Amino acid sequence: VSPVTGSTLTAIFTPDQVSGTSGCNAYSGGYTIDGTTLKIGPLASTMKACEDQAVNDQEQQFLAALQASTTFDQTGNILTLKAAGGENQVTLVPAP
Repeated sequence: VSPVTGSTLTAIFTPDQVSGTSGCNAYSGGYTIDGTTLKIGPLASTMKACEDQAVNDQEQQFLAALQASTTFDQTGNILTLKAAGGENQVTLVPAP
């Protein structure tokens, strides 16, 4: 699913933390990697009320998808986070 028009989703990975925006709120939390095994979270988020219900729903789904990710694949500069069953949760591409 693409982001809601006019909203931005970001994920910035530093050596021990992921942070970004999930539509209208900022989030951050820890993550660990062991080979291709990934654990993200728990994530904390600001509590600003989103004006658009679609953006609010998007935020909840995006943060849940990040935290449900258990493995990842990287092809070039595209990172795909996957759930335990192997289905794609989130595909992250660099900002233009």
